[in-house]
Amino acid sequence: ALEPATPSCSILRRFWTAMVDFKMPQVATFVEGWGPPPGGEVETPLGICDFVEHLDKFPVTRIGRICDFTASGQRFQAERSKGKAGVKGFGKGKGPIQALQPGKDDEGFEVVDSRPIPGKAQGRGRGGAKGKGKNKGPGANYQEGILGQKQKPYFQANGGQGKGGKTKGKGAQNRRGFPSFKEWSVQTRPEWSLMREIMLSSLAKLQIESKAVSFEDMVWAGNLPTYSKTFDRLTVKTERTMKRFEDLNFFNVTTSDDPILPELLQNDESVTVIATDHVLACLVAAARSVYSWDIVVSKVAGKLIFDKRDGSQIDFLTVNETSQDPPNADDKDSMNGPIKLGQEASCINQNFSQMVLDPEVPVEECDQANPFEDEEEPGSVAAGAYRYRKITLPGNAKGATEFEQNPVSIVVRTEVNCKMPSDGKPEYACVKAMHEYDPKPNYNWRLHLESQRGACLATELKNNAFKLGRWTAQAILAGCETIKIGYVSRQSTKDPWSHSLLGVQTYATSGFAEQIGLTRNNMFGIMRNIVDLVMGWDDGKYLILKDPTKSVLRIHEVPWDTFMEDDEEDEEEQEEEADLDEDGNVIPTQL
Repeated sequence: ALEPATPSCSILRRFWTAMVDFKMPQVATFVEGWGPPPGGEVETPLGICDFVEHLDKFPVTRIGRICDFTASGQRFQAERSKGKAGVKGFGKGKGPIQALQPGKDDEGFEVVDSRPIPGKAQGRGRGGAKGKGKNKGPGANYQEGILGQKQKPYFQANGGQGKGGKTKGKGAQNRRGFPSFKEWSVQTRPEWSLMREIMLSSLAKLQIESKAVSFEDMVWAGNLPTYSKTFDRLTVKTERTMKRFEDLNFFNVTTSDDPILPELLQNDESVTVIATDHVLACLVAAARSVYSWDIVVSKVAGKLIFDKRDGSQIDFLTVNETSQDPPNADDKDSMNGPIKLGQEASCINQNFSQMVLDPEVPVEECDQANPFEDEEEPGSVAAGAYRYRKITLPGNAKGATEFEQNPVSIVVRTEVNCKMPSDGKPEYACVKAMHEYDPKPNYNWRLHLESQRGACLATELKNNAFKLGRWTAQAILAGCETIKIGYVSRQSTKDPWSHSLLGVQTYATSGFAEQIGLTRNNMFGIMRNIVDLVMGWDDGKYLILKDPTKSVLRIHEVPWDTFMEDDEEDEEEQEEEADLDEDGNVIPTQL
């Protein structure tokens, strides 16, 4: 071997020899447990714990300093440095933010890559802020759960830039703040176990043959009025003021509180599930929803009861839920907030269902009276019929269990608002009303409803996909051949109590369902698969919860006493209320 001839080679030779002579320290072993031996039989070299305890022995300063070289870390540093003197490139949101330019660190480190960090607002096209007239802000896909997320201050300052630093495109001013309704209908608890997570996009793949589905009328309750055809000739120029029916009672009672449904479940052994059309319609149209809602499912002795909570989101309609510019939820008390608009739309639908009836045609009484009518106040119930139907869904011959292979029968309480005037076979109708609360110059029902009826309907289908999907599913479940949709607008944009009916459009239920993309095969397929899923679990109480931030449906197992506390509190409050006389004085208790 050749010997090194220079002094530097001799130094390397001594370095290699020292590396070869390195000996590993003795490692302490403790077979019976974790960590070093309790008796300290082996002396181990200085470890990390001892290093922390004896920092004074080491010439190291600034222990614990974290260097974050990621883009988010540098943006955080940029936010902290914003407004400081001598920092170049930081203004009030003008221009994309630049990376920090640090000098040498005290320990000899320096940042090698000092290229500017690309801002989120530099993308082009629909999602970016530089597209011409197409600016919808970052992440405008509401079905992916962006609805309700507020932007951070940095993106609020930089996200809406167009050419020359000015916002371009429709609605850019309103979209920068991301108006939201990001609230859970129910706050989940840690002790609730997650049974299943269902992606809403997968619901469209569930199909069964709708021709094999059979319907049977079990009970008709209430009364059946007749629709007045004079409203079909209504135009914008002959608009009518909406009437109020404050003296009538409208009911949306949950399944378990219905006096007829539990009785049908007990008396008919073939019935496995009971529910209302409101609950099932939410499940069917779940893929179109954005806001959060929930359904309570109880399984007892192999029977399923689909319930809703009193005062839940299912009781109220939504307004512009799937719009690109939804109502702003920052101010909950605002008359144009999602909650207030939902209450306004629900009241409009109740009044509209009574306003379009023909008072000259006598009302047809059903087999049973309205099951929710108060005996002490007869005649105070809104007109309309409850149609209890038994729907039998066919089984799947290739199902994994015997239950999936056999047919399943569901008894559903549906609502029929009225019947169409005819001499032959009765034709039932479902009456609903759309709601305009803030007319725009480029989209106004009073200006465009007569000349562009199709465009108005298409806009409403885009802005209220979940609501129209629910109405269509309810009409199919109730067996209504016709859907009447009224267009109701505020008389003044600042008055949420006065409205005008501008027109009524008539659609065949089957054709309207096809137009909005709701097929009967998919509708009954979703119902059958949800029932099969819950029937495969043990008896208990389950919560079906729509995630407001994602297109996900989650099913939790909850204790039996969940959601019963509110009912008990209401009962206690009613018991604590003292009896008052005509003058408002408390009646003394008699011993």
